[in-house]
Amino acid sequence: MANKEITKKQFEFLEHEFNYLEKEGIISQQEKVRMLGSYDVKGNLNFITILLSIGALLLGLGVLTFVASNWIYLSKAVKFLLIIACLIGVNFAGVKVQARLPKTSRSLHYAGILIFGAGIFLIEQMFNISINFNSSFLLWAIGTVFIGYYLKDVFVLLFTSFLLFIYINGSIFVDETSYPLAILIFLPALYILLKKFDYPKYLTFFINALAINTIALFLMEFVPKLGFENSNTIVLSILFVLGIVLAYIPVRAKLQNITHIQGHILHGITALFLTFDFSIWFPLAYFVFLLYLILKGSLTSIVIICALIFRYYIYSFDFLPKSLTFIIGGIMLIGFGFFFENQRKKGGELNE
Repeated sequence: MANKEITKKQFEFLEHEFNYLEKEGIISQQEKVRMLGSYDVKGNLNFITILLSIGALLLGLGVLTFVASNWIYLSKAVKFLLIIACLIGVNFAGVKVQARLPKTSRSLHYAGILIFGAGIFLIEQMFNISINFNSSFLLWAIGTVFIGYYLKDVFVLLFTSFLLFIYINGSIFVDETSYPLAILIFLPALYILLKKFDYPKYLTFFINALAINTIALFLMEFVPKLGFENSNTIVLSILFVLGIVLAYIPVRAKLQNITHIQGHILHGITALFLTFDFSIWFPLAYFVFLLYLILKGSLTSIVIICALIFRYYIYSFDFLPKSLTFIIGGIMLIGFGFFFENQRKKGGELNE
């Protein structure tokens, strides 16, 4: 059986409890050692890791600024060899010290990722390769995703997601004839990696956000071409329904909380915009729906209700006294707080 990874704080808690059980004679010292040996402490962001990460960033930036500042004085062959040598050098050094100095190795690979990205842009400039900047970010993402998989590094995959955000948004807004179809291959691959990495919280959030961003951009691009009069309303309505689906879709336990919160955020944001397009019946119905969610223990819905209050506060600015708006909002929030406290005393649970 593989050891379970827990945080240092959790390990210290278990150690404290096992010491207590040993002192009371419930378990022996051997049993305590054996049980504690079933856990591994996760590597936290300690001083060495931060120091090495900053060092990798400075090393990467240093190489790039050196090449950029002397770029015009170098021949094409020297430029190309310099980029390749730096790229191979730092990654080779990272592999060589990996077993003995894993954190140093990782920082060298981080520097390699920066040099790889800058190398793409410098080679484009050197050989006058004319492609959209977002395609360059796609190439950069392709390189980093392999390095992230090799290193089993969540931060590298987070950086890959960031590059893909630039790629898909640049594809839509910079070049209307270029669609980010590569994202349709990337997203399934990222979800496979997410599973292999056991669904880290931040990575799950960013990959879900990338998927939502992709769907929204494709809808914004293609729905207007179908010739509907109110294409914006149609796009917002589809995203609103998608938000509702995400809020309730059955997914793995580790994905559930983040996916459901993102669903609530999505239908909340789109509903705010839809209140400008639909009659008063939509916000009233949505308000009742939010009250139902709050009764089910949804804290996110309180934030959405606050946003709705603020939206109608702006709308009614000319005829509704500010003080009355604040009083109504304050009474509602205190009422929600009273409700949740009362529910908690009765043993109820909050969803988010």
